Amino acid sequence: MAAFLQWRRFVFFDKETVKDVVVNGKNVVLPIGIFACDSGRSHIIIGDILSNKLHMDVTHLYPLKQHSILVSVGQDEQGVNPLAKVWNLDKRDSGNPLCTRIFPAIPGNKPPEVSCLTVHENLNFMAIGFTDGNMVLTKGDITRVRHSKTLTLHEGAYSITGLAFRQQGKVTHLFVDTLEKVHVVKEYPKLELDTHGCALHCSALTDPYQDSQFIVAGDECVYLYQPDERGSCFAFDGHKLLAYWHRGYLLLLTMNIKSPNKSEFGSRVMSPSEKQTLTIYDLNNKIIAYSASFDKIIEVLVEWGSFYILTRDKNMFVLQEKDTQTKLEVRPNSKSEVQFDVEIAIKVLRQASYHSHTVFLSCTVMLCLVSVLSLHPVSLCWSLLGYLFSPSFPQLCLVSS
Repeated sequence: MAAFLQWRRFVFFDKETVKDVVVNGKNVVLPIGIFACDSGRSHIIIGDILSNKLHMDVTHLYPLKQHSILVSVGQDEQGVNPLAKVWNLDKRDSGNPLCTRIFPAIPGNKPPEVSCLTVHENLNFMAIGFTDGNMVLTKGDITRVRHSKTLTLHEGAYSITGLAFRQQGKVTHLFVDTLEKVHVVKEYPKLELDTHGCALHCSALTDPYQDSQFIVAGDECVYLYQPDERGSCFAFDGHKLLAYWHRGYLLLLTMNIKSPNKSEFGSRVMSPSEKQTLTIYDLNNKIIAYSASFDKIIEVLVEWGSFYILTRDKNMFVLQEKDTQTKLEVRPNSKSEVQFDVEIAIKVLRQASYHSHTVFLSCTVMLCLVSVLSLHPVSLCWSLLGYLFSPSFPQLCLVSS
């Protein structure tokens, strides 16, 4: 775990306040009471308490990336089952997007609360998760009533916190994350991948060139999953509030407090004094590309190749990635370059039977000490032997000449 504390830190993103080009370049002011928001196809879509175009109470939005289709979930009447609506953004009806389909989010009379929503880009699969552990899977053309059927799956007593479709050739997998477990659905019965779940908004899917792995961000570690097994694990501490993946970067929003009970489903509730830390990781190159503190972030969206940060004080910030030339000019300071524990490295190499590497590293360290500290030759020999053969790795007894 200590290795992850020594990741190189850079500032590869520039933070700016989003301006409204229509209103004389003033700062964008977000609406009051944002319930749901998302982005896609050069749009940032926000649902708030004053918006009644889609539902009376919008809870979830899902714009597709490859189609001008928006799926929304909400309630048109209080105490009634939530409705799912499919909108065609290219067509208009009295100035509003054309609604092509309306159907209940779940059969039955008891109105459960929707927790998460995902739609496959081929428009043939849609999954809706609920806080009571139920999940509804719609198969067929989701834009048409006659060409689809709905299956109700029961996932257990824990709330569904994350859903993601993964396409591998002609095979479609559905990752299902709860507060306690991670499953994958290809055919029944479902396969349980792990007993480590995560809170709401803390799961994501990597890009296809990263093998479309399912990311689950727990408070102690971040896990990556394949359809048949758990993959890599990264020890990123902190109470996770949000996880997002975009173009090789993993964005984590954390709060450095004692982890709450997993039964507390609303994990993003915070006191006014608590700070949130937004960190962007490059997992392949072991780099922290950006890290900063924010107050009361509502959501982080990705559009036009940048991260957009929405806060409760009605501000919107954008994190724009620097160009390659500027990145090459960035250099870490001298303190961040010297974070290498020699004793631990030699111990790991020796336990792994890399004896030649152990000797080379030990000799290199000793030569550096001789050149810098002018060590006595006898002390140098004893120190080298201590590094190579001592099981306890005692401290160097160096005597300056």
